Amino acid sequence: MNREASFEHLDAELNARIDRLPRWGLSPVVFFVLGLSYFFAFYEISAIAFTLPTLTKRFDITEAQTAYPVAANLLGYAVGAYALGNIADYMGRRRALILTVMVLTLGGLLTALSWDVWSLSAFRFVTGFGVGAEIALAATIMAEFSPSRLRGRYLQINYLWGALGLTTTPFVAIALLNAFPDIGWRLVFVLGALVAVMILFMRGRWLPESPRWLVLNGREQEAERLVDDMEERCRTATGRDLPPVPAVHAERSAEGLPTLQLFQPPYLGRALVVLGFWLTWYVTVYAFLGYYPTILIDRGLDEASGLLYSALGELAIPIGAIIALLLVEVGQRKYYISTVAFVFAAALALAALSTSGFLLWLGSFIASMMVAANAVGYLYTAEIFPTRARATATSVGDGFGHIGGVIAPFIVVWALGAVGGTGTLWIMAAFVFVSGLIIALGGIKTTGQNLTEIAY
Repeated sequence: MNREASFEHLDAELNARIDRLPRWGLSPVVFFVLGLSYFFAFYEISAIAFTLPTLTKRFDITEAQTAYPVAANLLGYAVGAYALGNIADYMGRRRALILTVMVLTLGGLLTALSWDVWSLSAFRFVTGFGVGAEIALAATIMAEFSPSRLRGRYLQINYLWGALGLTTTPFVAIALLNAFPDIGWRLVFVLGALVAVMILFMRGRWLPESPRWLVLNGREQEAERLVDDMEERCRTATGRDLPPVPAVHAERSAEGLPTLQLFQPPYLGRALVVLGFWLTWYVTVYAFLGYYPTILIDRGLDEASGLLYSALGELAIPIGAIIALLLVEVGQRKYYISTVAFVFAAALALAALSTSGFLLWLGSFIASMMVAANAVGYLYTAEIFPTRARATATSVGDGFGHIGGVIAPFIVVWALGAVGGTGTLWIMAAFVFVSGLIIALGGIKTTGQNLTEIAY
């Protein structure tokens, strides 16, 4: 057997050995470390929404200028996801994930030192640069560590940490703002930076490299040792022999720029579908996460009530994450994702039609639930592309999709002035409804298939 044939055989065998494992094959600590990725990323995303009313007064920010720090953060997300996604395909998932958390630490500390709207916007760009890669790369490496029949479930368990981050942030922010009126907003971001330092230490000590990436990049012995350890851990945990290794195709090794792989069949269509989905989805999500308290205030609530109603609505986020965990392996993921988008649109329509505080809260509650329930979208984006370009593809879809988040503040600011809070809610509902149509009509089926089969 020549070297190329031998490599292809080993590549196919190692991927098949991982996919047929009956359970998680690594230490539970690795699971925990990756879960914290989601907690911290979503903490950072949500923190600006609940400090922005205070920052508006502190820095004398005009209504139009409130869009700048939010848009800068999301622009950094798009740029960072792509840049660090490429690094992950070239240099490895582990190195890229360590780099992301270093950027996040720096961004959090700098944000806490902001002195006006321009410094705040610049430092939120730095933070976004790290957040964008954090989510995309965590989904990528989790998909590559997981056996095929449990891939969705494991990623959703980890996303529960993200749901916890989104749910915790409002109450942490409100508590710090009330306890320390002068510096509370700074402490919100300092706290995030301290969490990032802890994650940096844990990744350096316990996070291994993806064996699928290792074998594609000439480090076959390391990949074999890691997969051997994963199999032995499963045998010990179950007390049984492992099932036989099925015959599957080998993936092609990494050649050329990963981005160019996305412009070749069959990946071009997939890339356009996920990019279109994320673009329209994120217009609504970031309008909701960043401006829902402001929209409620525009509809007649005072500032304290607007913040409280929004915070209470976000108590639904863990419920959404649990729904995703229960349903991620039931039916095709593309239909699940589109259904979540349609329910999100209905919740915003309910809030737009409401004439009472209860219905405003109920719309917020259901919408928050759907934000978390759509965590399946991160898995779906990662699993429909090959290993050689998976991190880059995920960052293009999710990362460049955040351009929708970049324009969301400007849409909201314009809409609030032109059609008020009610009209703004209808516009948000329209965008998220379109996102559901895109994935329902253009997505491919993935549930239950191994990553190599999906790549073909």
